Amino acid sequence: MRRSASPNIISLLASMAVAIFSTAIFLFITAIFHLKINYNVYIINIFIIFLVTLLLFRFVLVRFIYSKIKIIYKTIGKPLKFQNEVKEGSKNVLKTVERDVAEWAINKNKQIRELRKMEQYRKEFVGNVSHELKTPIFNAQGYIETVLDSDLDDPAFIKQYLEKANSNIERLETIVTDLLEISKFESGRIELNKEAFDLVKLIKKVFFQYQHIAQQQKITLKCHSEENAVFVFGDSKRIMQVLENLISNSIKYGKENGHTDIYFHDLEDQYLVEIVDDGPGISSEHLPRLFERFYRADKSRNRKINGTGLGLSIVKNIIEAHEQTINVRSELENGTTFSFTLQKYIPE
Repeated sequence: MRRSASPNIISLLASMAVAIFSTAIFLFITAIFHLKINYNVYIINIFIIFLVTLLLFRFVLVRFIYSKIKIIYKTIGKPLKFQNEVKEGSKNVLKTVERDVAEWAINKNKQIRELRKMEQYRKEFVGNVSHELKTPIFNAQGYIETVLDSDLDDPAFIKQYLEKANSNIERLETIVTDLLEISKFESGRIELNKEAFDLVKLIKKVFFQYQHIAQQQKITLKCHSEENAVFVFGDSKRIMQVLENLISNSIKYGKENGHTDIYFHDLEDQYLVEIVDDGPGISSEHLPRLFERFYRADKSRNRKINGTGLGLSIVKNIIEAHEQTINVRSELENGTTFSFTLQKYIPE
């Protein structure tokens, strides 16, 4: 691969060319006019010409090249790096500039792709949040207008419609509250109250909370643990939110006469918790975006089930606030598994 010439090399080659050209002209004139010359003086003159042109070429080239390079570094937002290059006197400045500009171009292209992707997500989010907020607002408005336009003096009728309006207002409040909570997590304004607690005990508490719904769906809830207690270190209230969301989802979207099982895996410093159901599963194309706000893998199915569409996003933010990870794997007709890690509590 051809190497980029530095200003020093260019100046040296140009000076040598001028010296050779000067020598050729001088010898040509001497031969034509049969002049007698002192070769020592001639050599000294040639050396002076070479030295002067070398310094002149180098001065002009360096000023020209560095003035252009300075503009390039300002353009790519690295003026300080340009100053460092000048101070260090890099021998291969052009090659360094070429590498830096190439890195800048790659980063810019990556940023453009990410911005386009985020722009698409933003449009989807705005559409989703508008729809989610519009539905309860319009419903509540409809019920209230019905009561206002009604000439009936029936307290039971009025109460029924006002209760329906109130239900939609409560749903609207839940959506706004969840959005504010996600915003706090993403901006780092949530403080966790970490403590040691028994995860098995917390899971059984959540099981009891959703037992009646599981019985209606004929779904069996079971916690598989070789130990009577599994102690972890974290915010128990937030982890309970995670368990409530994942366990309730496994019941809501599970199949009749199905199972929801919870397993623990010891990872030395952590526990890996798996919540497994044998429901209809989720198509692989939806899995990468499952934790996005308002993202619905199956809009027709999810629309029939109450929820804000923000639960999994909150779950992800809670786990990441604990500096842990959460993942999902699923296959159609083969159920879904949510797995997340929690810091193990090790008494000192």
